[in-house]
Amino acid sequence: MNPLCTATLGVAATLMLVVAAAHSQPLPNTAPAVSADTNPIRTLPRLMQSLRARHAARILAIGSSSTAGIGASSPSRTYVARLETDLEAALTGMDFEVIGHGLSGEVAQGAADRMKREVEEAQPDLVVWQLGTNDALRHVDIESFKKCLENTLAWLKEQQVDVILINPQYSDALVTDPFYEQVVAAINAVALEQQVAVVDRFKMMRSLQRQRGARFDLSTDNLHMNDEGYRHLAEHVAGTIIKSLPSTEPTTAAAHH
Repeated sequence: MNPLCTATLGVAATLMLVVAAAHSQPLPNTAPAVSADTNPIRTLPRLMQSLRARHAARILAIGSSSTAGIGASSPSRTYVARLETDLEAALTGMDFEVIGHGLSGEVAQGAADRMKREVEEAQPDLVVWQLGTNDALRHVDIESFKKCLENTLAWLKEQQVDVILINPQYSDALVTDPFYEQVVAAINAVALEQQVAVVDRFKMMRSLQRQRGARFDLSTDNLHMNDEGYRHLAEHVAGTIIKSLPSTEPTTAAAHH
């Protein structure tokens, strides 16, 4: 077995609001801080280096059905597609390539088993790994799940590839099983230990559904996200990336390019 586990407000303005919620001043001159959507933010050195050197960066989005975009009305409305446009709108002058490799139904072990090949092929500056939902639904062994997550994060660190995690989606039906939240907690705990940012999609969706209704961001199957859910997810991932950059933003360099 492989040892690794596996809309009237503009986009830029929306991302500014996402970021400003955790900061005392607007972008681009902000320092990493604690956000309601993530654990304490960690910097993304390789991404920062690429943006400074080339004014461009490559992101590999890996995961299961949410990364594949199941539930979206079209490919352009998936979180992967939106992430690229959101980042380029927020960080003027920067060129982002977001490569989406999602496999519906995949558990974390499956993503880990293909992680080395995917990273070698894509040569990304940043990996955004969405995981945990299928592991929770299948009741994988929680210690094995945590160990394979730790091993994969360690391997990515050895390769000097930055990483951000996305934890599982929320719905009232999913949390009737107590094990589901155990997996969410395990991801958050490992991310904190490994100093990796995690987009708390579970918390974000729970908050949205309580504010706007149980079906606000879910498709008709009551499991996968809909267009609105993917829009919010892309904004929060983009916001996490931006907040993880040092206070000397690449937009400053871009202005003098």
